[in-house]
Order: sequence, then C-alpha cells, then structure tokens
Amino acid sequence: MTTLVLPGRPPASPLTADTKTGDLPPWVLPTLMAFTLSYQLWLCALQTHLGLGGNAMVILAELALVVTCAALQARQVPVSLAAVLTLLLANGVALAVARGDVDAKILRDLLAPVLFLGLGWRFAGLETGDRVLRWAIWLVLAFAAFEFWALDLFTRLFDVYGYYLARGVGDASMAEYRTDKLVASGIRPEGIGRTLLPFLGPHRASSVFIEPVSLGNFATICAAWGLARDRAQWRQGAFFVIAALVMLVFSDSRFGLGAIGLMVFLRLALVRGSEWVAILFPLFALAGLVGAAWLNGTAYSDSYAGRLAVTGHVLLAMGLDQYFGVAPITDPFYDMGYPYLLSRNGVLATLLLWAAWWLMPVADDTGRRFRALAALYVSLILCVSGTSVFALKTSAMLWFLMGCLGASGAARRAP
Repeated sequence: MTTLVLPGRPPASPLTADTKTGDLPPWVLPTLMAFTLSYQLWLCALQTHLGLGGNAMVILAELALVVTCAALQARQVPVSLAAVLTLLLANGVALAVARGDVDAKILRDLLAPVLFLGLGWRFAGLETGDRVLRWAIWLVLAFAAFEFWALDLFTRLFDVYGYYLARGVGDASMAEYRTDKLVASGIRPEGIGRTLLPFLGPHRASSVFIEPVSLGNFATICAAWGLARDRAQWRQGAFFVIAALVMLVFSDSRFGLGAIGLMVFLRLALVRGSEWVAILFPLFALAGLVGAAWLNGTAYSDSYAGRLAVTGHVLLAMGLDQYFGVAPITDPFYDMGYPYLLSRNGVLATLLLWAAWWLMPVADDTGRRFRALAALYVSLILCVSGTSVFALKTSAMLWFLMGCLGASGAARRAP
C-alpha cells in the first residue's frame, strides 16, 4: 500500500509486521491498549474519591486516547487510511449541513476505529497482537476476579453507580433500593437469575469496563482471535478461547454465549476462500430483524425476541431521509444499532465503510478468518445495541487486532 512519507524520514516498506514495532518502545502498544480498555475504571475512581466525574471527563479521556493514537501514526500515513478518514469527515460535514446540526459523536464513533486499525497496521503483526491481547486479558481477568470475590472492597474503590449518576445516567432514587453500587445490569433481577453457572449468584462482573455487557463483548472478540488461528496453532488459539469462556461466566453474557457459539459453527464450516460469505451477514441480520417484527406483531416484551422485533418495526417505519442520514436526529435509538448507524451516517457512507473493510488487503488465512468472525460479531451486536460496537473500550481492541493481521499478511508477501 502506498504511504505518505514526510520529508526527512526515509520511506519504509509497506505495512511491515512485528519488526516495525522497533519504531516504538515495546511497552507503548500494550500500555496504550490497556488504558483504552480501562479508562472508564480510572475515571470512576476519580469520581469516587475526588468528585471529578461527568461526561466532560469522558470526552477529554477519549480525545486524549484518540489523539495519541493519531500522533503515533502521523509521520507515515497510508494513502488508503488517509482517504477513508477524509471521506468520513466530508460525509459528516455534508450530513451536518443537510440536517442543520452537528453530531460530533458519530464522527468519534467512526474515526476512532479507523485510527486504531491503522495503529495495528502501521506498527504491529500477529505476534504483537498476541502479546498485547494476552496482557489485556490478564488485566481484565484480574479485575474481574477482584470484583467478583471482593465486591465490597471493589465498590469502595470504584463506586460505579455514583459514576454513572455523575454522568447523568440512571435514577438517583434507585439508590434507596440497592446497595451494591454497580451499574444497573450488574445484578440479574430476581426471577431471571444467572444463565451460566447459576450457583454463582446474580452478580455479573464488569471488570475494567465497569459494565458486564462490555466484558461479554470483549470476551467475544478474544474468542474470535483464538478461533481464527490455523489448526496447527490450536494451542495458541485455545488460550484466547478459554479466557473468553471464563469472562463469559464472570459477566454472564447471553449475547457473548450465543455469538461465540455461532463463531464456533462458522469456524468449523469455513473452508479456504469461503470467508467472503461474511460480507452478507448484515443483510442476513436485517432480514432477521424484519422477520422478528413480522412474527411478533406490535407486542413488546423485554426479551431478545421482543427487542429484535422493536428494531425491525423501527427499520420498517424509517423514511428515506433517515436512511440517507439527512433527517434531523430526534431519536437516540437505544439498543438499535442499525437504525442508529444509518440515521447518523447514511446508507451510502455505511456501505462504503463496509466495502473498505472487505477491500483491505489481508494476505493469510488467519486474517481472512478473523475478518469473517469479526464481521459476524459486528452484524450481531448491531441488532441488540445502539453504540456498543463503537464503544472505545472494546471496539479499539477489535480494530487494532484487525490491523495487526493486515500488517502481518503484507509482511509475509514482502521479499
């Protein structure tokens, strides 16, 4: 891939792999990704002990992480990455003019994953991806175990409930009825109970993510990384899959359980060259949402089927101006990823991004399999969550790992 090289710096070979980490001290990538995973936890600690919370702190922290990621790549930017970033900015400006308002959040949602993909592509390869993810897993498991078996101490250090209240999320009056200081989903309601190993009780660990949903999503990404490995590397892959299963138990993630089950089936079914079928997964997901709406009618239930049906009804009710992202934004579309993305980014730019994902050069089978498994994850999570796929604390790792495989594949082709 052609790169933009600033004067005074010799050109480097394109998309080099682990040898390119020599451009950075070896601690930089693991440290940056660890902070990206856990920044919400440290902000929670600041709010708990110093009263420094609120959305302004979150914005500053995310801005610092994104700027750091961009600065590391600033001296050598692949032309394709620069083109995607330019198109995203141009699309955001054009839609803002058409709508008469600016939605900075969707720009952050889309720009940050591209930048972290570029970070993996520019500096890392398969081995570096392994190393960074292993360190991240041990960090996540350590805090998950700490929270699960020392909940009182954990919540004295990290008042998660108070942190979200400081951000305007939740109802302060609910503190009269619960004393756990966790996010609302941190305890399974009575009558529903835990799905995985019920004897462990209703508590769902969140670890550094401070919400169990994100821990389940991170587990799914780890499983995809492990399942993508060649059969000859099953021992390396097994670590990531086993770690993912442990995290699923900690978080009692029903989404993660279902998604990893489908990933295992897909991994067994895939033969070389068939990975391209995953390009159709969003269409299958959209068809499933519309089918759920048709089967369930207008009845609502607080279940996966009910939530999918509601999303299907919303998709059917959206106008063309919403699909093209030019209608004024009036609905946050909670738990509805496809309506959220289309109404804010527009169908044309969304299709362009999806095409770029599949046109990105990935030279080896591991990269092709991971891209297909990641496509399954993205397609599924957009069915049940509005913004989880864009949450920096999990999405950054997904795109960084994809960049790692693109880099290692290109390096293997290099003479």
